[in-house]
Amino acid sequence: MILVYDKEGKHGVICNTLMAPTGVEYKLVRDFTESVLENEKPTSVMIYVDGKIEKPVEDLLLREKRDYLLILLLEKEIELDEKIRYSSEIVLLDLQDLNESRKRLRKALTSHIVRKLRTINDFTIYLAKNGIYPGTIFFTKPENTEPFMSLLLSVNIDRKKLLVASRFNFAMELPEIFNDDNFVWVTDSIGAQRNRPVNLSFISDTIVKRMLEGRSNVVFVDVFDLLIVYHEFFEVARAFEQIKSAAIEKNCYLILVFSDNAMDSIQFGQITRFCQEWHPHSIEDLSTKG
Repeated sequence: MILVYDKEGKHGVICNTLMAPTGVEYKLVRDFTESVLENEKPTSVMIYVDGKIEKPVEDLLLREKRDYLLILLLEKEIELDEKIRYSSEIVLLDLQDLNESRKRLRKALTSHIVRKLRTINDFTIYLAKNGIYPGTIFFTKPENTEPFMSLLLSVNIDRKKLLVASRFNFAMELPEIFNDDNFVWVTDSIGAQRNRPVNLSFISDTIVKRMLEGRSNVVFVDVFDLLIVYHEFFEVARAFEQIKSAAIEKNCYLILVFSDNAMDSIQFGQITRFCQEWHPHSIEDLSTKG
């Protein structure tokens, strides 16, 4: 069920024009309250915002647990609370071109990225503001490892829930962040606390186990290019598929580092299939209030 909140009843015609051709069931409501949400149990909520969101509605949208996809219909960009902006799909309406507006709305309704953001707090919004959402597999280029490390320098990150697998010894370089509980060093050097790249199954099983046990929900894996030096491409790809599946099952945050120079275009397409690219321009902190 899709709920369309239309407090004053003046947007019903527009919403009907947008929704009718889709054949998707929806319901217009004049009140947006906790009881309405409990009774209707919507999968999506659409709100036409032509000004400031009223306080009672905003309070509901800012609750930590949200079981529906929030879609805001706007005729122009407006100032929004960050927890609302980055946990919703924003659909800019062009009332002179409703066909284009409908295309944007269809895209929002079928979004699987924002829809999986069911917990709204400083941690989830900090990652969302930087383009990272749970339950979605992201891939990025090696040069974005440094921005990701910068991302971790935030009070909003729970480092006990973090897991990084890398060929670089970040536990030595960034001891303020990494330790034996949240870092897997993959290296050909021999010694304690080192995971050799020939041990592909052990490395992938360690990552998968941490996710499935709920011990790690932010996972960054920067060892693919090293592993394919020691193993056939499809062996490594199979192991990474297991990591992807575990992340989707547990709704984890997963970022995989791939270099297109390390494989041919067909292999690159296979390993990044169903992944979203993460390419940050810079790391954005949450705005401070007060």
